[in-house]
Amino acid sequence: MASFKEHCADCKKELGDEFPKVHEWLDELWTLCGPDHRDVRHNNLGVEKIRQKWGDKAAKAAEIHIMKDCREIPNVESMNFKIRLSMKPQIEEAFRKEGY
Repeated sequence: MASFKEHCADCKKELGDEFPKVHEWLDELWTLCGPDHRDVRHNNLGVEKIRQKWGDKAAKAAEIHIMKDCREIPNVESMNFKIRLSMKPQIEEAFRKEGY
């Protein structure tokens, strides 16, 4: 997992802006879920929520962040993702709160 500063530096290099709000939003659930926080926002729907909040360039920053942390952008519609979610009650609850 990359640090906040690394995520900002990656986006600065690729996109010309650090996008701190994107990284803060993606990792905001760390205190609630620990490393499993990625299951809630580090996915295709998280990217779309960021696109709605801050636009296409911010969505690209989210993709860069997620690829660095997960090596892929998980699809919440995939069976593997749903199985993983069902095994973690605290993540399932956070996911519901996100409105997915």
